[in-house]
Amino acid sequence: MNNKLHWIFRLFYFQYKRVTNKYYQIINLVKLKLFGVKYGKRCIIHGHFIIALAKGAKMIIGDNFCSLNGRGLNPLSSNICCSIRVNKNAELIIGNNVGMSSAVIWSHKSITIGNNVNIGANSIIMDSDAHSINYLQRRNITLDQNNKMDKPIIIGDDVLIGVNSIILKGVTIGKRSIIGAGSVVTKSIPEACIAAGNPCRVIKNIGGGN
Repeated sequence: MNNKLHWIFRLFYFQYKRVTNKYYQIINLVKLKLFGVKYGKRCIIHGHFIIALAKGAKMIIGDNFCSLNGRGLNPLSSNICCSIRVNKNAELIIGNNVGMSSAVIWSHKSITIGNNVNIGANSIIMDSDAHSINYLQRRNITLDQNNKMDKPIIIGDDVLIGVNSIILKGVTIGKRSIIGAGSVVTKSIPEACIAAGNPCRVIKNIGGGN
């Protein structure tokens, strides 16, 4: 009897997950449309997804985008939601076949993510300091925001970013490179290498591909 109840519970649970995934998928695509986001074919966004685009902001998502957020969909990100924000006149361009889980992406100027990129759970991509480095300017909101430093981020095709990584302003990550889990990327990383650490440094060249 216990075994039978166990299987009934599992069947109910999987059906519940399927229905709620469908619900979130519909709601999240509606959010994209309401914010004027252009997205391609087979755009899948499950779970809690927060998005905000300011006036003049641009966001484009290519085909086969997949984002899994919270609700235990990815064991590595637990209950953390995805948060994407594009500031006034800034842009976020995401290529084809990109996957991410519970990422935080904040574009103040320009963030470009290439094709076939995997972004590990809980990673942060942010192209700005968000505040002035001058403590006197930080005392005034207007001065603080007018003097913060923004620099574009470019993530090349076929890049793999490990869980809990942080990609900071002005960084270019070359094609086919791998960023180790928990890395803080403060300077550009060349193509076809493994890089890791805080600050992130090249560990090994892996070559291959075009």
